[in-house]
Amino acid sequence: MNNLIIVNCVSMKISSSFLASVSNKMLRQAVDIHDSFRPLEVFLKVLGMLPLIWTDSSVATVCLKHRLINWIQLFFNYFLIMLLAIVMFKQSIQTKGDIAVKIIASPAIRLFAAIILPLLFITLNFAMSNFIKRIFWKLNKVDQQLRTLSFQIENYQQHRFQIVSFSLCCVGFTILTTCTKLIAGKSAYAPYVTWLYVLRVLFTLVAISIQFIATLWLLVQRIKHLNRSFRMYFPVNSTPNGFSTSPGYLEMVVCNEKEQLVALRQIKVLHDKLNDVVELVNYCFAVQITFCVGLCFVIGVVCSFGLFKTLLYWDELYYMGLLNFVWYLYYLFFVLFFIAIGSKVTREGKQMGILVHKAINCSTSSVVINELNIFSQQLLHRSPVITCGLFVYDWTLLYTMIGATATYLIILIQFDVSFPSPTSLNDTVPYKG
Repeated sequence: MNNLIIVNCVSMKISSSFLASVSNKMLRQAVDIHDSFRPLEVFLKVLGMLPLIWTDSSVATVCLKHRLINWIQLFFNYFLIMLLAIVMFKQSIQTKGDIAVKIIASPAIRLFAAIILPLLFITLNFAMSNFIKRIFWKLNKVDQQLRTLSFQIENYQQHRFQIVSFSLCCVGFTILTTCTKLIAGKSAYAPYVTWLYVLRVLFTLVAISIQFIATLWLLVQRIKHLNRSFRMYFPVNSTPNGFSTSPGYLEMVVCNEKEQLVALRQIKVLHDKLNDVVELVNYCFAVQITFCVGLCFVIGVVCSFGLFKTLLYWDELYYMGLLNFVWYLYYLFFVLFFIAIGSKVTREGKQMGILVHKAINCSTSSVVINELNIFSQQLLHRSPVITCGLFVYDWTLLYTMIGATATYLIILIQFDVSFPSPTSLNDTVPYKG
């Protein structure tokens, strides 16, 4: 009994000190990128997707006691998900009528979505925590070197506010979407009992999605600042005299050739470091985001077919087709953000190449032009692209998903119309008076 009291006191002391340190870090003024990401970091730690002891340095300096706390945190989240999954699988699910409902509520889909997917997300994100830490450490180093180019990022507080606002919107949207399970009743889902578990699983999906989007958004801000710093040292609009004299706009070089060469070398190094960050992001989030996109594609095909059956027959399960389509829109919401932010990274990376070639046309120094040509070759061979190895996250991915969804939907409709509908079978039943 005394040992139990001592353990409880020690755990309460550790938790109170951790919460106190977290609150102090969150309430203070944001002075670097770590402070901007701090609220989302706390949310990920609560869900067990980042270690509780997760410092801002690039090298892990965690002692044995802290490692033990991190492992206890990980296994506690495993236990919580498995416990709630057992409760969910004990509930009986009736799957009659609509084939879309049968597919979504099948044991294989439920096992994958309820247990394998959240555990995979938690395990991978926890295992990649040191690499994720390195991403923010590298971005912080980029910010420090941007200050040497007379360009200082001073809106860390605004970045933190925008990340918190986006996270709250996603969490609120998730809670509202999860409430539709209560509307479904006993037709295909077990109401009330599994609502908490579904919310826990969706929070895992939301957390990894917000983390990926926020990391890329912070990366995009640094690429934008690098493009602006390039404009400060090199003209990008030219006239026959070499300078821009358009009305309301004047862009002239305020530094000499030596300063341009020094700034260009620093810009090339910073661009290379940002590409290193892009490769780290692709390495850390490739598997998780690919699963999210694949899950959205499968749900899109099944739910689109269910909506077709709903509009065609309008039977007693018509509301299930509509609710399933709402869930498809929910997953599509995050995929659209993946594609939009991935396209933004590629577009801003190409913008640097446009600025370099404009500067070549505007420059009159052969030495500067030679260095700009070398930088142009660097941009050609290494440009920021968000990819999982199978496909690139840009708008062509959305068009591909729409085309593939339409193809599989036509195949399902062709198989469905070859069999008599439940409505027609009821109409042909002879009347027995």
